[in-house]
Amino acid sequence: MRLRDYIIRRLLLLIPVLIGISFITFFLSHMIGDPAAAWLSEKTAGQENIVKEIRKAHHLDDPIIMQYYYYLVDLSKLDLGRTGRNEGGRPVAEALADYFPATLELAIIGMILALLIGIPLGILSAIFKDKIIDHIVRVFALIGVSMPIFWLGLILKYWLSFKLNLLPLDGRLPYTVMPPPTVTGMYTVDALLAGQWDTFFIALKHAILPSFCLALITMAIITRMMRSSMLETMTQDFIRTARAKGLSERVVIMKHALRNALTPTTTVAGLSFGGLLSGAVMTETIFAWPGIGRFSVNAIGSTDFASIMGFALLIVIVYVFSNLVVDILYVYLDPRVKYG
Repeated sequence: MRLRDYIIRRLLLLIPVLIGISFITFFLSHMIGDPAAAWLSEKTAGQENIVKEIRKAHHLDDPIIMQYYYYLVDLSKLDLGRTGRNEGGRPVAEALADYFPATLELAIIGMILALLIGIPLGILSAIFKDKIIDHIVRVFALIGVSMPIFWLGLILKYWLSFKLNLLPLDGRLPYTVMPPPTVTGMYTVDALLAGQWDTFFIALKHAILPSFCLALITMAIITRMMRSSMLETMTQDFIRTARAKGLSERVVIMKHALRNALTPTTTVAGLSFGGLLSGAVMTETIFAWPGIGRFSVNAIGSTDFASIMGFALLIVIVYVFSNLVVDILYVYLDPRVKYG
């Protein structure tokens, strides 16, 4: 099967997945409360005529199955509905387009940190098995998967921002710095495209602390996975053959062992990337980061079921595309894997 056919087939499979997720989230969202309340302000909430008009316009008086049918019809037109009063009733797609780049930027920087730190630590831990370096790395990985993000974020903000003044407290940019011209919505990328190096480094400095907190669990998981994969790979026959040929230990590890050990680590990284996006709620709240995490929290608090649905569908799409990228990378990392 060719790569193009494989990608097309996987994208077509996204349709039933989205329908299934929309079905679940739609019915769960309606259990929260009256969806019409999300569109009303405090001044108009008591006016029954306005409530009736809203319910009639959005088919909220119809049976719930018919409401879901109308939702699917709108979804087929890429209409995700309108946000509640917190977002001024604008289209959900527009709100997600505004908030998603901030979270995506955080997740990308976090994943880069997780890979740059987790993979080398896993390799070192495997090479120096049962030595002091291995014990230190394993303790770090254990702490990483056990430490609450909200506690770590507050501690790092206190010491690195408040006490030592090394990194900014919160936000994406200082109020005195103008955002770069919008191309992707990610300040670091847009600043690079515009050649604004000062803005790039300021935006990167703002993103380091929340990105590290967001990626700590992923970093620890990648470290542990890389260690176990390297240990298993180092016992294989082709490694003994490479050593028997007289190859240096560095060549054996970096050229032969590492590539084979990266396959399971790639799976973890791909799945974790979707987790970084969906798990940014706590991090964005602590660091006042205007992303879809905070957007979803506000949507849940105001019973804005259209925004909740849009957030859920967006995360599903990210997970599917992350898995697709991982499957494609498999073929390049391991020639034995074929498209099926």
